[in-house]
Amino acid sequence: MSGEGWSKAKLRVNVREAKDSDRDAVFEFCRQTWSWGDYIPHVWDKWLKEPNGKVFVATLDNDTPIGIQHITIDKPFEAWLNGARTAPKYRRMGVASALTMQCMEYAKNMGVRVVRLMTESNNVAALAAVQKMGFKPVAEFLEMELENPPMVDRNSHSCWADVSQLEAVWSYLQTSEVYRLTAGLYTVLYHWFSLDKPDLERFIASGKAIVYGGDWAIQGLILIDNAVAGEWRENAIQTCYIDGDSMAVSEMARFLLTHCREQGVEKVYGFTCNHLPIVETLERLGFKKPETRAIVFEKHL
Repeated sequence: MSGEGWSKAKLRVNVREAKDSDRDAVFEFCRQTWSWGDYIPHVWDKWLKEPNGKVFVATLDNDTPIGIQHITIDKPFEAWLNGARTAPKYRRMGVASALTMQCMEYAKNMGVRVVRLMTESNNVAALAAVQKMGFKPVAEFLEMELENPPMVDRNSHSCWADVSQLEAVWSYLQTSEVYRLTAGLYTVLYHWFSLDKPDLERFIASGKAIVYGGDWAIQGLILIDNAVAGEWRENAIQTCYIDGDSMAVSEMARFLLTHCREQGVEKVYGFTCNHLPIVETLERLGFKKPETRAIVFEKHL
């Protein structure tokens, strides 16, 4: 096809809500997203049924999907974009931009004030595209991994947080440099959310918050979740947020690793902001550092 033909094809892109009948076409162009395939087939049915989410597809004149994008409205005023895919034949022709614009229009109509997304630091094309659409980078994160958590010594200054400590932990976050570096975000399964007081209370109440300091002033915090066990079918947990100096992080991580060993957890995904003292501390405990960084972008509507 001539260059002129490709240009006209770009102008004919339409965007609509996804239908179940789109699955075969979508699964086909997602088949080789990565060497192992893609997670889209595993979440497709769930995404189409989400009360707080939408899947949009880009099509040409024959209405066959050539791209998709997923959006969820997580809280009254914030939304998350993920699952952006474009059929190889139609990449760099404005398909992803058309889908993102439709998602943002939908979000705006739903009263959303800020939209966020994530892309890897080595995805040069995506980095350029999202910034061209007005998204600004706000935080960087690493997915560090540790298999077969060892039994390590732990001290009495780390413990599971109690609901009575909610105010103290929240006050700690308000002056935390790490909280600022993370743009006030935490992650579950590569999905970032704003960490507000109700979220913190939920983590604490469900026994998923570790604090450092004991009866002293709070000096560190780790939030965890076991969603990876169900979604990724692994005997694993992940950290959702890590905060503190090297000593606090080391002691809280040791507390967590001992807990994992006692519970038979086989793998820990150490999601953390790209903050050198925390990263080096986790490396000393055996966590492997990834080659790329996850960069979270946001745009205010």
